[in-house]
Amino acid sequence: MLEKAKGKYNEHVFEQYKDSLNSISDLYGDGYAGMSPLFYLLNKRYLHWLDNDPFVAISEKEIRIRKKFYQVLKAIGPGALKCTQIYENRRKLVDPTCSEEDESIIMPDKPVIFASNHGFHDDILASVLAANRPVYIVFGSLPLLYNTVDGFASSLVGCVCMNRKNSTSRKAFLGKALKALNYGMSILIYPEGGWNKTSELLALPLWKGVYDLSAASGCPVVPITHYVRDPEILDKKNIIHTVIDDPIPMYDMAQEEALCTLRDTYATWTYVMMEAYGRSDRESELHGYATSDEKWHAHLKERMKGVARYDSTIEKCADYRPKEIIRPEEVFAPIAAVQEQNITAQNVKMILAARELMKERKNCDFQRLY
Repeated sequence: MLEKAKGKYNEHVFEQYKDSLNSISDLYGDGYAGMSPLFYLLNKRYLHWLDNDPFVAISEKEIRIRKKFYQVLKAIGPGALKCTQIYENRRKLVDPTCSEEDESIIMPDKPVIFASNHGFHDDILASVLAANRPVYIVFGSLPLLYNTVDGFASSLVGCVCMNRKNSTSRKAFLGKALKALNYGMSILIYPEGGWNKTSELLALPLWKGVYDLSAASGCPVVPITHYVRDPEILDKKNIIHTVIDDPIPMYDMAQEEALCTLRDTYATWTYVMMEAYGRSDRESELHGYATSDEKWHAHLKERMKGVARYDSTIEKCADYRPKEIIRPEEVFAPIAAVQEQNITAQNVKMILAARELMKERKNCDFQRLY
């Protein structure tokens, strides 16, 4: 009887929001049997956030309520973090001998767009606290939002929902975010699209949504950069190092320049914090693993254990890959695919090398393996 009632309710939800959902499974993720009990108990009151109409999804009344709730969050939020958050003095980071206070960041009174890098368990809460003002979170992981305690906590802060599997929903994000900004609510967005799981990039290439929002609203973008040396360790002794930097007037810049400036900001502060707080010798970095790739696989597996309702279908292709940047596997794929009858003594070494490279690249494409 209960399962039948859930099934009918699910059908009702899909029918109501079919413009935003490809299927009802978009709400609970691949590899799961269905919605969690939390969805039916609590989160159905936030289903209107799925609506593509900004006037339905975003209301002035809700924003007033969440602005008041933010004062409660400021008090209890630091204690809810699994790791301890420290706000860095930028001057001291650049010059450890400097004893001066950090230069003040001039924040406009009007709403801003906070743009954070992405990569560890508590980075949403850490970013909300770093903003130091009420924000609506641009939330693209519907299974997490509607089925977990962390998602419910985020919903109390306020969200601009976007179903990354649905093109209509992706396009509607801009109108909904603009509506929240017009009501006086700042926005928190993660331009990398997903966790940075690479072993070599300080910051992933950025999706252009953050630029579109700044250009359409005239609101500056405030970069928030986090660094955690051991993101798989959820312990108060582990430190979240956070840098809040000066607002970037993206609305006055060309798209490529704006996105490069923001990505360079993430990469620069990540590098500076790695230099200050990271490990510096091979033995301690590898933790007994034979190679850095072997260690990174183990590291990511450990990090992913803390992710609830992980929708691998979307998360494994959430990173933006610019078409103008040619990846080695794109070049060598046709060579590796040469049929047996076309292999000769002259090309066999090249073909074998291409196949080995393709295998290696596939095994080390960490961003899309996890």
